[in-house]
Order: sequence, then C-alpha cells, then structure tokens
Amino acid sequence: MEPVFVDPPVSGPRPAGPLSKRPQRILAAVLVLVVVTAIVVPSRGWMSEIVALLLLLMAVLVNAAAFGFWPGLGSALVALAVFNFFFVEPHLSLMAAQPQDMVVLLAFLTAAGLTGFLAGRMREQVDSARDRAVVLEVLSSASGALGRAASEEQILDTVIRHVTTLSDAPVALLSRSAAGLIPAPGSLKPREADLQAAEQALIRGRVEMAIADGWTGSHLTFHPLPLGAAARHAVGHRLPEAVDRDTGYREQAIDNVLRQAGAALERLELGRKASEEREISDRQALRAALLSSLSHDLRTPLATILGSVTTLRDLRDSLPPEAQEDLLSATSEEATRLARYVENLLQMTRLLTGASVALHPVEPADCARAAASRAQRAFPGAAITADLPDLPLVMAEAGLVEQVVFSLIENAKAYAPGPVLVTGATDGPDVRLEVQDLGPGLPDAVLTWLATPDLTRGEEKSGLGLPICKGIAQLLGGRLEARPGPGARLALILPAASAGGGGLA
Repeated sequence: MEPVFVDPPVSGPRPAGPLSKRPQRILAAVLVLVVVTAIVVPSRGWMSEIVALLLLLMAVLVNAAAFGFWPGLGSALVALAVFNFFFVEPHLSLMAAQPQDMVVLLAFLTAAGLTGFLAGRMREQVDSARDRAVVLEVLSSASGALGRAASEEQILDTVIRHVTTLSDAPVALLSRSAAGLIPAPGSLKPREADLQAAEQALIRGRVEMAIADGWTGSHLTFHPLPLGAAARHAVGHRLPEAVDRDTGYREQAIDNVLRQAGAALERLELGRKASEEREISDRQALRAALLSSLSHDLRTPLATILGSVTTLRDLRDSLPPEAQEDLLSATSEEATRLARYVENLLQMTRLLTGASVALHPVEPADCARAAASRAQRAFPGAAITADLPDLPLVMAEAGLVEQVVFSLIENAKAYAPGPVLVTGATDGPDVRLEVQDLGPGLPDAVLTWLATPDLTRGEEKSGLGLPICKGIAQLLGGRLEARPGPGARLALILPAASAGGGGLA
C-alpha cells in the first residue's frame, strides 16, 4: 500500500478534550473569585453586607454560567467562606456569633447553590449542543469524503483525519502486508500490545476493545476495515474521555465513520471485480464478433481467389487474354482486401491481449497526411482531400494514428461513395483529426455505440474497422467521436502533448 499522509483535521471548530479544559476552567473561576474578593474585602468598612452578598453571588453566577456546574458549586462554597470570614462576627474566623447570621449564611449557600446549579446545567447543555454540532459536521464531512473517494488511500486518509478529530487523540492505522502489520506514516506509532490487539481484530474480523486502565494490554480500541474476514486494515483510537459530561455520542460517531469506511472499501473492491468481469465479458464478446466476422469477411475474398485460380489453372489455354486479365485483377483485389482484413485481425488481437504502446511526441498532421496518401494509392481515382494545418504534438504512436485515419477513410469509401475530406484542428487541450464524407450519415445504433466505452457493437456482420479504431483511440488515451453534419463525420481526438511529456501507456 502507498504511504498515507495525515492532513490537518477537518475544518471547523475542534473542541479541546475535557481533561485539557478543566484546569483552565478552574483557574478562570479562581481568578473571578479573587477579583471579587479584592473588591469587597477592602470595602467592608463602608460596604453593606447585602452589597457584598450580591457581588459574591454574581461571581458564583458568572463562574457557573461560564465554566459549568462544578466550578459554580465550588465558587458557591468559596464565596460562603469569604463572606463568613470577613463580614460575619467574629471577623477573621469561620464561626457565627448570632443565630441570624447562620440563617443568612444558610440562605446565601442555598441561593448560591441553586444559582450555580441552574447556570451550570445551562452551560453544560450549551457545551453539549455545540459539541454535538461539531460531531455532526465531522460526520457530514466524512460521509461526503468517503462517498467521493476513488482509491483505498483516499479512504484511509479520510478515516485518520476524521477519527482523530472525533476522539481528540492520535489514531493508529495498521495495514496487513507480507511483512506483517505496517503502520501508516503520520499515524500513531503502535506499541507491541497495540500490534497484538490489531492482529486479533484482523483475525477475528470484529472490534477489539481497549483494556481498562491499570491492566496490561493495548489502550487503543481497534476496528478492522472492512468488518469480517476480508479485513486488511486496523484502525486504533482512544475512546473520548467524559470528565464532566457524557460524550458517548462521539463513540457512536467514530463507529459510524468506520462502518462507512468499510462500506467504501467494499464498494471499491466490488467495482474492481465488476470492471474485471466487464473486461472479460467484452473480450468474450469481441472473440465472438471475430468468429462471426471470420465467416462473413473471409468467405467472399477466399471464394473469389480460389475460383479465379482454379479457372486459370483448368481453363487458361481456352480463355482469351482479356478474361485472364480480369481473373488476375480480381485475384489481386481480393488478396489485397484479405491482407487488410488480416491486418485488422492482428490489430484487434493486440487490443484483446491488453497490449501497451510506447508513447512519444508525434506530428498528428503528418500521420493524417500519410494515411490520406496511403488511401489514395489503395483507392485509385477516389477523391480524397487532406486539409491539415500545423497542429500541436500529441503523445502517441505514429503508426497507430495513421492506421485509425486510414480505417476511417476506408470506412467512408465503403459506405459513402464520393469525396472524402480529412481535416485537423485543436479543440481546447485536445487535437482533432476528422474524416468527413457526403453519404447518408451514421446509423443511430453506431452513434449510440460510439458514446459508450464498449469495443464491440453487439451486431453480427458489423465489421472490425470502427471497433479497431475505437480500441486504438482508447489505447492512446483518446477517443473516437461522431459529430452532426452533412454525411458522416468521425474524429480521432487525442490529448496534446505536455511539455516534456513521454512514457509508457
């Protein structure tokens, strides 16, 4: 498997973990109490007890609303101690001399406790709602990314980024290989216990839960991807820790992302198998078309050649010179036709075997001119015109480009007697070589077939010319296209060569 690099977490607010936020909350709550105490204590000579109580109660309310229930409750106890120590006789002690003072302290504690409880609960509900919104955003982002993923590497990268965000901790990704379990670069480096837990998850095809604190084993929960015996990857993460609120929905979100990732991996595998089966089916259909074409296209030239040769051999002395010349011409024409057909068979066999070609920069206009000249020699007297400007280079094989253009010209001559025009032009980043005739145009079945990736037309006695042209175009990274217009207009479209391009297809 290629390396999977971990990108930054998904966009949007990423809340810090509860453990990292709690010390900050406590320090902030203490700071608020210190500020209020610094205000009320020096002013106790002229400030009434009611004002002091209200200021301390305000501090409790601020801490509870801003930092949650527990900081609010702690602030209430500290505020009670401050008021008792500085404002209730005897001063500078936690004792109360008068019964009414005890009533005041008890009322203050009740009011502060209720205020802290209500404000704290509201704060926790706000935090929980915000956290759930972030989780939903991450789930939506993960679903979209997994739905768009076109490779296994993209799926695994999506898993690492989103599970890292949901668990608020690094994620370990281990992939099965011949050398054992290989950690992905950028993910958490596993310990020996983690490797063992991941191996168990892959062998059993189910989730391997993390060990409890204080026990020996892996502290990561490992999920096999995909679930079941076909698992090839193991994703290990720490469960989100809930210190002051429930975060069980984050565990459910992590499980949901991993299940979607498993389904995406299975989708890719099914797509790969379907592509292989489709390719096998296409090749079988192409073989059937070849067999059908053998009986159709070989019979006529072979019969003509055999009849001509037999007649010349048996009746040569009794035939006039003109008849002998006609038989020899027919034999030559049918032999040429048979040679072209055998060449088509060889080209189609090359396509069937999935041959690769060496691509290098070629002049498409030169290839088209060569094909037009070759067609002019093959069809003496035919009106074949090549109007080709200078065109950008394309990455191709010159012989194959010439073969496609020649086959298109031959097809035009076979089905639309009359002038044939070969033109060329640029079409955005592509180069277009077009063959146009003035015949009745292409049948609807052929137009529909050209718009599909299939090489075979599914018709008996359909010939091999256009399927070979289409197969060569796909082999060169281009396509065969039909355009509306007078007659038939068939074009070979190839991408223009990039600067410094080259290589193998």
